[in-house]
Amino acid sequence: ALASAISQCVSAFLILRALTRVQDCYALDVHKLQLDPVQAKSILALGVPAGLQNAIFAIANLFIQAGVNSFDSLMVKGNSAAANADGLIYDCMAAFYMACASFMSQNYGAGRPDRVKKSYFISLGYSFGVGLVLGAALFFCGPAFLALFTTEAAVIDAGMKRVSVMAFAYGISAFMDCTIAASRGLGKTVVPTVIVVLGSCVFRVIWVYTIFAHFHTIPALYLLYPCSWILTALAEIAYFASCYKRAMAIFRKPAAA
Repeated sequence: ALASAISQCVSAFLILRALTRVQDCYALDVHKLQLDPVQAKSILALGVPAGLQNAIFAIANLFIQAGVNSFDSLMVKGNSAAANADGLIYDCMAAFYMACASFMSQNYGAGRPDRVKKSYFISLGYSFGVGLVLGAALFFCGPAFLALFTTEAAVIDAGMKRVSVMAFAYGISAFMDCTIAASRGLGKTVVPTVIVVLGSCVFRVIWVYTIFAHFHTIPALYLLYPCSWILTALAEIAYFASCYKRAMAIFRKPAAA
């Protein structure tokens, strides 16, 4: 914990140092730091829903962890070891989500509707591809990866139960997360957050107390991830398509005489 805190502080210091020394439009001048109410409102409108979404995800995952804990200690250890792959793969995919929101918002603001949709599909393709490739690598190299965290063969076997379900499901999450980023790139934040909370959080809790409670098997528990991602992705894509259609209508309006 101390190492994490120190590394973050050092990283923050080095980034601020670099920003104050650079000679460009994004240079940081500490003497000009001030609160801009309009910009602050815009930033909070984007940031608060995203933060709330992540917080609720964490709460929903507590119910999933409770389901894992209903099995023996070997399964709990195996799940913990296999879950280390989540952050590695998610972070690689998240880079394209951030790029999606940035490129879409910039092209939308610049009046380049042809590049708005293109930015979405390119980001979606890359994030899906990265999730699929890294997931496949995890599946085939799963035992070696799990061996980094445990030397017990039984724990590795338990961890592979999670890997076997999740490895080819990571790519599915790209359709959900990249579409959420695309909607935010068009300035829509509240509805995508509500959809993801219902589809990937509330749905997961219901799944734990219904499907998993009925079958009470590890596959039945882990399958809630791809199922919730598919459900949420469908709703997010439908909403994004509607938002995109309305946003592009602005560029199709004839100029006033």
